[in-house]
Amino acid sequence: MANSKKTLDVITLFSLCVMIFTLPFSKSMLEIFFTIAIVSWLLGRGLSLKPVSTPLNLPLYIFALLGFLSVLVSPAISLSLKAFFSKLLKVIIFYFVIVETVNSKKKAAVILSSFLFSVIITGSDGIFQLITGSDFIRRYATFGNFRISGPFDNPNDLAAWLTMVVPLCSCILYFGGKSLSKNRRFLLFLLTVILIACLISTYTRGAWIAITLSLILTGIFKSRKLAIITVLAVTLLFCFSTKSIKERTISIITSSGSEAIRINLWKESVTIIKDFPLLGCGLNTYSIVAPKYKITPDGGIYPHNSYLQMAAETGLLGLGAFLWIMITLFKNSLADLKKINNRSYNSILIGLLAGLFAFLVHSFVDTNLFSLKLRYLMWFAIGLIVALRRIALKEESDSREYNA
Repeated sequence: MANSKKTLDVITLFSLCVMIFTLPFSKSMLEIFFTIAIVSWLLGRGLSLKPVSTPLNLPLYIFALLGFLSVLVSPAISLSLKAFFSKLLKVIIFYFVIVETVNSKKKAAVILSSFLFSVIITGSDGIFQLITGSDFIRRYATFGNFRISGPFDNPNDLAAWLTMVVPLCSCILYFGGKSLSKNRRFLLFLLTVILIACLISTYTRGAWIAITLSLILTGIFKSRKLAIITVLAVTLLFCFSTKSIKERTISIITSSGSEAIRINLWKESVTIIKDFPLLGCGLNTYSIVAPKYKITPDGGIYPHNSYLQMAAETGLLGLGAFLWIMITLFKNSLADLKKINNRSYNSILIGLLAGLFAFLVHSFVDTNLFSLKLRYLMWFAIGLIVALRRIALKEESDSREYNA
């Protein structure tokens, strides 16, 4: 029985590693190995259905409950019910699978290595696409002959993925210190430069702002020097960038047609929220309800603001529950960082939190929370943050007991 449980645990960890490794490249592989991870995890738990206790449990349960209640008021109940199980419930289960599976330093190293290997390949693919005009994984061409997307369907998705990984690599590099060898520091520096080059080449202004803000705030709270370095780096990048990048950057503070279209899309979603304030119009029904609220035919259906779309579909209560999850996560993580002396754990956790913050900021101007790949990426980061905190705090506790 013990050997069977151990085998199932190995299968679950392996599946999670394949999931996070293939996330940028293949939706089908993502779903296949997610299914394998869930099945092996459930079999390994036997008859026990009680999930591991974490600070996020209560807000997660409330979030799931409100999502289910929004199904009951949906104009397309079957569509919303399918979304409840295939989208909302899946990512919550995914969170618990990660927290329970990644329960040791060795397992954390394995899954982080898989993620880092994926980052190296994706970053290299983006540079290859920038140089040749076509990426080597999916053979995707650049958008408009200059915007890169790497293995993702469009530049905005690559940029959203980069909002998570650029702060992670930057913070590990900056805060890792002596926990990293000189060779590893050099390789991580090179990887960070490649990722920043990819980020710039997506021409996605929301991601530029999100990462800059994230690193500055991280610097203000953890090291003023990092904030100064970020400001100087952004200034130098702007000064020595191409004309098109400068124009794109300047357009952040000047008006353009795209901003007017987006504002109209936001107005449409606000009107939907006013009509369905508490439980929303139903999970996954935005595309059904929104056409009745159109102000202009431009810009498509979705509001390109994940929070407005969430509020429209699950109500202000659903959005409130999601924000409760995030506030609880950041509040507890920042408190725990003060108790963790291990520089390696500390730098990775700071990087994951900075990346998640940037991802959430970027979600104000895009549909990150509703993209299959990006949704899994976010919940992977959330689960890994909680898992690493538990491992680090346990090691700190064991160390104190040993020294006592």
